Amino acid sequence: MSWLYLASVVGAGFCMGLVDHRWRLFLFRWPRRALVVLAIGFVFFLVWDLVAIQLEVYGRGESPAMTGIEVARELPLEELFFIAFLCYVTGVLHGLFTRVLDREGAAR
Repeated sequence: MSWLYLASVVGAGFCMGLVDHRWRLFLFRWPRRALVVLAIGFVFFLVWDLVAIQLEVYGRGESPAMTGIEVARELPLEELFFIAFLCYVTGVLHGLFTRVLDREGAAR
């Protein structure tokens, strides 16, 4: 059992949170809206994973860097954190691109 992958995802999420906090791109700019968007995205991708697992499109892979803990059949604990991270990164990138495009539009 290893916590390396889970720690990496959590660490990357923390770093993304620092970027978001510094430049107020998503969660630190619109907290309520961001939490709703994160929740919707999380549920969407969790259902997506569960359906794909049920259809046997994919399953849990084996890696020495993973904990081996499953929250459901073929659904590793790390996947929940990865889904949250994926949604958060998407929101932060959207905030960044929106800010850049708004500045370019104002400069013209």
